[in-house]
Amino acid sequence: MLTLFGLKVSYEALIFFGLFIGSEIIGASKLKDNSVVQVILRVVEALKPHRTEDDKIQKIKDTLK
Repeated sequence: MLTLFGLKVSYEALIFFGLFIGSEIIGASKLKDNSVVQVILRVVEALKPHRTEDDKIQKIKDTLK
């Protein structure tokens, strides 16, 4: 835990707050068009077919019908 201005804050809360601020900055600016962000998004999209969680969920939905 860190103490900032008399408030005790956990590391997890600081990381979450930092990620939230970062997502707001990227969403509100032209950083979405940044090539680095586009590369990361393409990697995520390329890995999507290898995810098995979606298939498992679909099988469970089919068996419950």
